Amino acid sequence: MVEIFLKFESILSEKDSVRDSIQENVKGIIRLSKTVIGLIHRGLLEKAKLAADQFSDLLETLEKLRSLHEEFYFSNLIADAYQEYCEAKVLLTYICENRIPGWEELRAPPVPYLLGLLDMVGELRRLTLECIRRGDINMAERFLKIMDDICYESMKIDSPYASSAGLRRKLDIARRITETTRGDLVFEIRRSKLEQALRNLEETIRKREAS
Repeated sequence: MVEIFLKFESILSEKDSVRDSIQENVKGIIRLSKTVIGLIHRGLLEKAKLAADQFSDLLETLEKLRSLHEEFYFSNLIADAYQEYCEAKVLLTYICENRIPGWEELRAPPVPYLLGLLDMVGELRRLTLECIRRGDINMAERFLKIMDDICYESMKIDSPYASSAGLRRKLDIARRITETTRGDLVFEIRRSKLEQALRNLEETIRKREAS
C-alpha cells in the first residue's frame, strides 16, 4: 500500500508540474493577445504583426505540454488560451488583409475559434465607434457588416457541445453589442445628413440674398 501511494504521489507531482507550466504558458498567450489587440486599436499594425509572430513559439510549447497527459488535452484553461489567441489573430488578419482566416489556418480547435470570433465583435464595436468619431462612415459600415455576419452565421450552429462550451451566452452578448452599434451608426448617419441638409439650406439662403 505504501508503495502504491508513493507512486501515486510521484505521478501527481509530475502532473502538478505540467499544469503549472501550462498556466504560465496560457498567461503568456493571453497577455500577448491583449498586446496585439491594443496595438491594433492604436493603429500600430506593423508592431501588432511583429508581436503576433510570438504566438508560434507559445502555441508550440502549449501543444507539447498538453500532450504530456491526456486529461490536459481538453482543459478549459487551454481552450481559453486558444480563444484569446484566435480573437487577436483573426482581428489582425481582418484589419490587415480584409479576410477572416479559418481555424485550420490558425491551427486552433474549432470551438475556441468560434468563441474567439464572437468575442471579436466587441473589438469591432470599438473600431466602429472610432470610425464614427473620425467621420469615416464607410469603414464603420464595413465593420458593422462583419459583426452582423459573425452573429448570423453563429446563429445557424445547433450543437449541444458548442452550447455547453458557452456559445449561446457569447452569441447573445455579440448580438446585443451589434444591435447597439447599429443604433449608434444609424444615429450618426441621420445626424450627418441633417447637418448636410442645414448647410445646403444656409448656402441656398446666402445665394438668394446675394442675388
